Amino acid sequence: MTRTQIVSMLALAVAVPVAAAGAFLSASPSASARPCFVAGNTGYEVTASATAHVTVRIDNSAAHPNLRLQLVDDPAAADFVLVDDGDAMQACKAIPAITRVRLDPAAATPDLTVALSREPADHKIFVQSANFTEQDAAALFAVIWQSTPKSVANAAHGAYATRR
Repeated sequence: MTRTQIVSMLALAVAVPVAAAGAFLSASPSASARPCFVAGNTGYEVTASATAHVTVRIDNSAAHPNLRLQLVDDPAAADFVLVDDGDAMQACKAIPAITRVRLDPAAATPDLTVALSREPADHKIFVQSANFTEQDAAALFAVIWQSTPKSVANAAHGAYATRR
């Protein structure tokens, strides 16, 4: 074998696995895919898009937030429990109504402002998620809370909303 043939074979040996990996990675979910949470007949997707349906600002220093939430470590003590096992990317595939929620800490005119802390508050949330941050869960709860008639919300106080 000549040096040119050996170099060509080595290049081919490297190029085929690289091409196969590229095809595999392009077939997997895109980086823009977002986790989704289902509550009732509606899916809620946290997105960075400016065209979201609802903009939520998490601001612990807000004088009059729409909602004050307390993070708790015990799901039994929570009003809202968000637990997932990592497959939340597929949760909304069959849901026709998707509400897109954008977290924006600098929003001048958010649809909702939420204070989130470990201090006692009106509602308690528990989060154990591979896909959602505590801020994501707070925003999801706030949007669900806002869109639920208050008589239903009061009757369901203490109910768990989970995605497993």
